[in-house]
Amino acid sequence: MNAKDEKHIKKIIEYCEATASDIEYFGDDFNEYLTNDHYQRACAFNIIQIGEYIGRLSDEFKDKHPEIAWNSLKAMRNIHAHDYENVIEHLVWETMKVELPELKEYLEKLL
Repeated sequence: MNAKDEKHIKKIIEYCEATASDIEYFGDDFNEYLTNDHYQRACAFNIIQIGEYIGRLSDEFKDKHPEIAWNSLKAMRNIHAHDYENVIEHLVWETMKVELPELKEYLEKLL
């Protein structure tokens, strides 16, 4: 792993942790997420940042780790950044609750 990829991975982990912190702060409740604009905006920011740093990872790194859905995570970033009215909230919730913790764990093992 090159130094740039390592730097980007650390940022991705940081934003995964921020998402977990937001869930703890606002509550682990999908209905609360749906009705709380602050909750949604906080998590959207983290998803945008994660996608941004995924976009900065080298193709070589992503090719070595095809078990991660890099393109899907990047696509979710793009929807949040450019097409927010088409966000599918239950998919975002699943990403926040399942995929990001798994991504964080996977990336921490690589470091």
